[in-house]
Amino acid sequence: MVFVVCLAATACSTADEPEEDGGGASGSASGEPIVIGFPADLTTDWAYYDAPMQEGAQFAVDQINEEGGVLGRPLELQTVDMRNDLAEATKVTQQMIDDGAAYLIGTVGDGILAEGQVACTAGVPISTGLGSAPTLVGDMGECAYQLMMSDNIQAAVLADYAVAQGYETAYVLGSNEIPYTRDLPTFFIDAFEHGGGSVVAQDEYKIGAGDYSAVVTKIANTDPAPDAIFTPMFIPDSAVFLRQLRQAGVETPVLSTDGNADAALLDAGAKAIDGLTFSNSVCTAEGDPDVQAFYDDYEAANGEPPSSYVAVIGYDEVNFVAGAIEAAGSTEPDAIIEQLAALDATGISGDVTMDPETRRANKSVALIQMDGTAFTCLDRPEFPDYVPTV
Repeated sequence: MVFVVCLAATACSTADEPEEDGGGASGSASGEPIVIGFPADLTTDWAYYDAPMQEGAQFAVDQINEEGGVLGRPLELQTVDMRNDLAEATKVTQQMIDDGAAYLIGTVGDGILAEGQVACTAGVPISTGLGSAPTLVGDMGECAYQLMMSDNIQAAVLADYAVAQGYETAYVLGSNEIPYTRDLPTFFIDAFEHGGGSVVAQDEYKIGAGDYSAVVTKIANTDPAPDAIFTPMFIPDSAVFLRQLRQAGVETPVLSTDGNADAALLDAGAKAIDGLTFSNSVCTAEGDPDVQAFYDDYEAANGEPPSSYVAVIGYDEVNFVAGAIEAAGSTEPDAIIEQLAALDATGISGDVTMDPETRRANKSVALIQMDGTAFTCLDRPEFPDYVPTV
């Protein structure tokens, strides 16, 4: 892949002069590894996301090391299961820093703020991982960066899509339990109303409840019926909700977000998920030749395909970080942070341009629509003209 062969300033680059951490990336990597730590949740439902994040990150590390490493040194990914336990997240993150990790990938689970606060106290750069809530970087600390799409951007793209489909009214369903499910409805409402739409009702659900028949009944009894339903509900909850919604005879189109891009969604059944449209960082392999090439290369190297699209995000992140370290010529935290603030790169998941003030990337969004049990790509939308402020 072109991305792999020549990502700016990563393993295909060669420094003109040796730096303090070693020479250029050509030849065999040697010396002390440059460690990327990943205090991940590989045990609870967040493993739907952190596990494939690890897959993609490790694949990138393997490829970069085959090309000579970074600054002539090998990369090493250290992943520890912190089991979505806040105390364990704190402990694991601190241990990784004590052991010399130059960079940390944050979990998408509940431990992300604990990880960020430990990292930023030590001044070690950390990402929000797959965490897309735009408030995360501020809550984690000044060493934190968001390399994936932000929720206000994906909500704006979905609102633009709804308006383009002629949807004039929407029923919005969220949860105040975490920033993702709390703020995405707010961003969607802002952008939808900016585009001329109106919200007929808002309601709350409980994450992990396992039964959404009560809220389904409310939606079914809404009069007049909304043109669309928006919810940031994610798997496994969304599979239950969609099945109960369709069993109740509600055929209203459902718009959702990137927490649905996993094969576990299929547990709801083809009838329940048919027509569901959701935003995502990347398109499907069948709909994007770069993603397909990644899947093919991953399977050739590992004997099986990645477990979900999230592997692409992990792969991109490690390549971006490797490029930042090469450009910095150093693994010193301040030097890496300076390069991340100026990040302007293209990965398999799209263009990433860092806003140095917000420390969030302006990143494009894909739209996926279910055709029965098939994940299909819609035309990649333009970056929205209007994005709700955070």
